[in-house]
Amino acid sequence: MCSVFRTRFLLPVSALVLAVLFLAHPQAASDGFAQGVGLCLNTLLPALFPLFVVCALVAGGRCGGLVAALLLSWLGGYAVCAGFVRDLRARNLCTEIQARMLLLLGCCSGPGFVIGSVGGHLLGSVGLGAVLYIAQILANLVCALVLYPFIRRSAPGSRRHSPEGQPAADTVHLPDAINRGVSNSLCVCGSVVFFRMVQAVAVESFSLPLALSPLLSAGLEISSGCADFAQAGGAAALYGICLCLSVLGVSVFTQIQAILGTSGDIKFLFACRLLHLPVMLLLVRGAMHFLPGEAAVFSSLQERVVPMNRVSPDAALLVFVFLCAVLYKARKKNYNGNIPRT
Repeated sequence: MCSVFRTRFLLPVSALVLAVLFLAHPQAASDGFAQGVGLCLNTLLPALFPLFVVCALVAGGRCGGLVAALLLSWLGGYAVCAGFVRDLRARNLCTEIQARMLLLLGCCSGPGFVIGSVGGHLLGSVGLGAVLYIAQILANLVCALVLYPFIRRSAPGSRRHSPEGQPAADTVHLPDAINRGVSNSLCVCGSVVFFRMVQAVAVESFSLPLALSPLLSAGLEISSGCADFAQAGGAAALYGICLCLSVLGVSVFTQIQAILGTSGDIKFLFACRLLHLPVMLLLVRGAMHFLPGEAAVFSSLQERVVPMNRVSPDAALLVFVFLCAVLYKARKKNYNGNIPRT
């Protein structure tokens, strides 16, 4: 009943409301689009695209074991994790319990984003980024252990099927890995741009206080939330980013559900993220006492103005290569589609 209500009523009405808001506030929508594109160019693409390609190459087209899938998920982030869960279930290489545990354990933001973009670029400290990255992984482990008995009871008869008779995966070469990286990057950046536009028109339409803007950004999209909280400085910046990394936001859950399709159930992931925030806050706060250098950086964080529309030369080169890969992929698809088959 809830699914029918969501499909036939809630989603169409929400889409119509968003369309009206975009038309009513074109300047806010334009500003949100520019900010979203700036986030993609300055932070997301340089941090995520190389790791997407590396994960595809390391996986080698073969799903591998659960341990390998978990390690690669910690490297590539939530999109890579969801892809592994889908592929492992499709080939009957893991049970339903194992798939759900892999999703809870591996769903995180990758080191390129947390350490490089959030720590190095937004907070100005790679060390703080490393603390945040390790804390989110440890919080994943704690939350997964807490939820394991409930997951086990939800699928008591789940058994692993034999992989015999399953089609062998093709070997992934560099062009294939680049194509996968492009597809994942387009999905992530498209979500970032869209939800940044939603946040901009919502603030303009409902005259929300500026203090609530970072909270709205965190609820909608993780990178926008991190960028907004980073401008506050001090404890608000660090703990606000913890909130973003724990909650993940509507954008991340939308992407995960799209990747999983019908092969995954994310209700336990919702519960995991609710437990994740207090655990991560405790871990980060405790880590500050053992890292005096990083604690000094944290306590002296000033309000930061994070540029969203300026592209550095190395980022511009990466974007150029990324766009070339997109054009190559589109040309190859059209070319193959026009070849007459005999």
